[in-house]
Amino acid sequence: MKTLADLGEKAVISLLLEGVKTAVAVGPGDDAAAVDIGSQYLVISTDVVSRASHLPKGMTEWQIGWFAAAVNFSDIAAMGARPVGLVMSYVLPRDMPFEDLRRISQGVKDCCTFVGADLLGGDTKEGDEMVIAGTAVGLVDKDKVLLRRGAREGDLLAVTGPIGTAAAGYIAMGKGIFAPRSVKALLEPQPRTKEGMVLSSSGKVTSCMDITDGLAYSIGELSKQSGVGFEVQWCSIPRGEDVAKVAVKSGVPEEDLLLHFGGEYELLLTFSPDGYDELKDKLGGRLHVIGRATGKENLLIRGDKVVQLDTRGYEHFR
Repeated sequence: MKTLADLGEKAVISLLLEGVKTAVAVGPGDDAAAVDIGSQYLVISTDVVSRASHLPKGMTEWQIGWFAAAVNFSDIAAMGARPVGLVMSYVLPRDMPFEDLRRISQGVKDCCTFVGADLLGGDTKEGDEMVIAGTAVGLVDKDKVLLRRGAREGDLLAVTGPIGTAAAGYIAMGKGIFAPRSVKALLEPQPRTKEGMVLSSSGKVTSCMDITDGLAYSIGELSKQSGVGFEVQWCSIPRGEDVAKVAVKSGVPEEDLLLHFGGEYELLLTFSPDGYDELKDKLGGRLHVIGRATGKENLLIRGDKVVQLDTRGYEHFR
């Protein structure tokens, strides 16, 4: 009998969804679900974080709360929706000091304020290990929703900010490398809700998702869902400021930091080339073109060398 470790998270989800039918506008398989409520979609997403998988030692209680909220709002951002609210549920050990929980809750509240959403309530239960689950909701006009599918040949491929920062922060924490800005980015991710709404309102974006499981995996996902391939220019990928230094000091290849680590919460998108000037202007510099949709293969171009893009990424249970 196969275990979860044998299968990996992606296969587990795929198997669980076999035979599942849905009548909603957007069901399982995207960053969030979308339910028709008239002229708009109600966008709904959930994410769970645990001490073992997501919350490294040294993380403050406030950062834990912020992180737990931010990862949920990131999925709302990927759909181009305006965040409306968040429900949080906590599994907590009975010997946890109440002040720790108060600081966690403050981090959640501050993240809600940051994205312009309300904390709607939640639940608490007792357990051996801290686990926090959130459910975020947002609203988007039906004709503005952003999906993982829709990229067309000739579209430009872009990200909304530097890549590899969270990976550099993670490695820096483990190896004792001084990289405080990258560590902060890892522990306090910024959900790109404002950017998502700009992309949505432009009418130029053809597909979008957040980069939570690594840039290469996300490129592969847009490719699979849209039925196109991408040529990715290695030299055009914007680097986090500590990526090169951490790669040298840790011995972890820069390519792994940029392409295959999780923890990034920038948006990956495709858009029509005629929308470049508008998006560049409205995003205030948070638009970095890294490639183009063309053909069926995903290729990485490094100077005069062209190789198949390895689309592996972070995966739970592995």
